[in-house]
Amino acid sequence: MKELGDAVLRLGKLALQFGRTNRGTFYEDGETPESDTDHTVMLGLIACAYAKEKAPQLDNGKIAQFALIHDLVEVYAGDVETLIPLSSEAKEQKRQREQKALERIEKEFGTSLPWIPRTVREYESLATPEARFVKTMDKAMPSITHLFNNARYIRNIGLNAVALRAARAEHRKERLSTYASDQPEALALYDELAARIYKILD
Repeated sequence: MKELGDAVLRLGKLALQFGRTNRGTFYEDGETPESDTDHTVMLGLIACAYAKEKAPQLDNGKIAQFALIHDLVEVYAGDVETLIPLSSEAKEQKRQREQKALERIEKEFGTSLPWIPRTVREYESLATPEARFVKTMDKAMPSITHLFNNARYIRNIGLNAVALRAARAEHRKERLSTYASDQPEALALYDELAARIYKILD
């Protein structure tokens, strides 16, 4: 029991570190960085509620689990802003950092609390429609924070509506060719929120 208790304490520490991992996106004030736990809670709530209405064929329990752990590797790998599409080299560097982070999580919890690394790996494999749904919904979440702060981050990096449309079109094409091809409901939300951002930038 002591070993399991020690593992729980380590996981608690990891959760607190997760809350101190900041993203490029901001709160409503356009200044305070959104943390990974802010983003995770938002994704979990919205993905589960949205799936019940638009994709009831999916397992909502699986959606909740995948949303909960989808960015956990960022505790060690950090968040990488991808609004401007990454180069092939940058994508590979990101992949390698996240792989090392997952290996570290597996070393820390693979024996004592194996649900953690097992669920991360199951999500990252994108082998189930629930994982692909969460991955696609995840890409819609930054639009919500952008809308709440008048697109502060987008303006900060110098994108106007034309440039943003081009970047998002490239992202959408890539996602349709990979994990989002069978997730029309999640893509519809991504498109609707994007259209609202274009309006405030035009």
